[in-house]
Amino acid sequence: MFISVCLLAFGAGGYLVSGSARRALEEEILSRLDFQSRVYATALEGRIQTLARRTEDFASDGYIRELTRELVREEGTPAELQMKEELRAHLVGNKLPLEPSFADLYIVKPSGEVLLAANESSPTSAPGAVDSDSPDSPTYFSDLIPSEGAPRFFISTPLYSPKGGRCLGRLVCWVRSRVWIVSALSGGGLDLDRAEDSVRLQIVDGSRQRLIIDSELPLSTSDMPLVVEEQARELDGSPRHSGLVLFARSHPIESSGWQLQVDLIPDNAFAPIGGLQNRILGVGLTLGLLASLLLFFPMRFLARPLLRLTEAARRLRDGDYSSRVSIESSDELGELSESFNSMMDAVQERTERLQQTTADLRDRQSELSYERDRMRAVIASMRDGLVVLDGSGEPLFHNGPAAPLLRQILDAKNELVSHHICTTRESEELDCRACLFDPAGVPRSCVLEIDGGVYEVHTTLLGPDRTGMAGRVLVSRDLSDRITQDEQQIHQERLVVLGEVAAVMAHELNNPLAAINMYNQMTIAEVETESDIAENSQVIARNVQTCKRTIRELLDYATDATPEIGSVDIGATLEDASIFLRPIRERSSVKLSMDVPEGLPGVTGDEVQIRQVFVNLIVNAIQAFGPGGGTVTVKAHGAERHLIIDVSDDGPGISKDAHEQIFKPFFTTKPRGDGTGLGLPTARRITEMHGGGLELVTTGPSGSCFRVRLSIAPEPVT
Repeated sequence: MFISVCLLAFGAGGYLVSGSARRALEEEILSRLDFQSRVYATALEGRIQTLARRTEDFASDGYIRELTRELVREEGTPAELQMKEELRAHLVGNKLPLEPSFADLYIVKPSGEVLLAANESSPTSAPGAVDSDSPDSPTYFSDLIPSEGAPRFFISTPLYSPKGGRCLGRLVCWVRSRVWIVSALSGGGLDLDRAEDSVRLQIVDGSRQRLIIDSELPLSTSDMPLVVEEQARELDGSPRHSGLVLFARSHPIESSGWQLQVDLIPDNAFAPIGGLQNRILGVGLTLGLLASLLLFFPMRFLARPLLRLTEAARRLRDGDYSSRVSIESSDELGELSESFNSMMDAVQERTERLQQTTADLRDRQSELSYERDRMRAVIASMRDGLVVLDGSGEPLFHNGPAAPLLRQILDAKNELVSHHICTTRESEELDCRACLFDPAGVPRSCVLEIDGGVYEVHTTLLGPDRTGMAGRVLVSRDLSDRITQDEQQIHQERLVVLGEVAAVMAHELNNPLAAINMYNQMTIAEVETESDIAENSQVIARNVQTCKRTIRELLDYATDATPEIGSVDIGATLEDASIFLRPIRERSSVKLSMDVPEGLPGVTGDEVQIRQVFVNLIVNAIQAFGPGGGTVTVKAHGAERHLIIDVSDDGPGISKDAHEQIFKPFFTTKPRGDGTGLGLPTARRITEMHGGGLELVTTGPSGSCFRVRLSIAPEPVT
């Protein structure tokens, strides 16, 4: 009876001990599988993102985009074959060697037809590579596709034209799954040797196809099986029973929408527990008689290690990888504890290595992002234009102020002409591109006329790229404002000199002219009206008046006389000008039409100066008519803040060459002696002094129209 009780006690105790060990081991196995699935999925995710960025980098290659654009445009022409060979040579020689995981490169039209493949034996269509509803959709990944050896999949990204951003199709990169997996798991220090634990890795794509990864993948040359599972479902990590016990964990590979599954057949892991049960029962049969004496000691030395093992497994599940189990015996429990501690050492080492690698990558990424953002901010804040050209002369990037120069670079039809006579040009071409954009030339500086402005352009050489071609950096500076300021300063200096000369001329010439005029008037009074002397005296009188008028206009233009400010009725001022010019109009057979409505708002200014503006404009119009005369029309109306007066005529108009010159001092289109070239500049200066302006609105064979703008006087505050 006692032996039966001992056997029952040993049996129950053995069952409890082995059950506790099994549960602890199951928790450890599931925790380890969950960790492994996350680690491997993270490694595969990082590698597939690298491949996607590499694909997008290929698609942004200016040479590929330009040749693809030309190939689409020249399709069906004799040049198509040569362009295909050039593009294929570029893909095979310069792109495929950059990424061992890539097996082939396709350029696919928006219709899905393969325009070009790096390997000539590739098919003529790529099903699924182009979305017919949205051919320029973002980068996406295909499902696993069976092929010789390991299955493949492709990464598809849009390919845009370098000019205009039009979608030319898709760039499809075929990926060798074997190379992708080995480089992802080996690159991070992860080994694939899991045979001793019967661990199996599987990749499940969006179509529920399973790619089984061999534990000896780097050394194996056998095919990687691709299993199609019709009823595949997401795994929850629980054991599944279909004739054997299987533990599994899965983690998503987010970029592609796939999952990585790690499963384990734990027969070998549970073997020590089964042996432990047998030995406990054997000891019970052999030592049944001594069970009453030895029962306390086995319970003490069996339960405590198992409890410590369970507690260590629980801490491992909670993320404490530093916990260890003390080894107090060399039996099965000691071996189990030693195996558990070895597993914990490996898990902790890999976790720390992954955490350190992740931290280093994150720090490096932050540094690169900071440097990139700082460089972009500096370039964007520059007032000078910056353009970086590659070896073929294509712009790589530029900032906002470089837009005028960039337009000239892209538009090869327009010539870049130097603002000054170029003494350093080595060729006879007028286009400055030959000097500025020659990769073999020395750095140069040049002043160019671009879009009506003047720009100073400096060039600097860049080092050669991977193809051995050197680029250029162009820095442009807008000199238009500086040139305008220089011209204004020169103009002011001329006015100062002109004022001094005018003062001297007025003093030195007015007195002799007054004497000439006085004696001439005395001569006219003494001679007969019909005599030749009287006629000659009239000629002298007119020329004396011309000299006085010239001196007066010169003084008015060169000196800033203080105006007498007051309220001006523009209607009365125009009427005075009409009366004043009546003799000239009648003598020239010119009709003056006044369209000045009553109630116009008043202006504030010098009435004499304002009247002089209209006198100058009407006199210019009268002098422009021929012997047949014509009509001068004056129209006035009020605007929002200005009073607008248009002075128009039906004369011959102003030539196109004189449009920009008529407001410059001393420029005149009249015959010598009929004008000084100061009437229009003086009129414009007076209108600008009164807060307005003077401009030429229209001119042509049917006449000209000048517009005077004067600021309306503010209403009095009540």
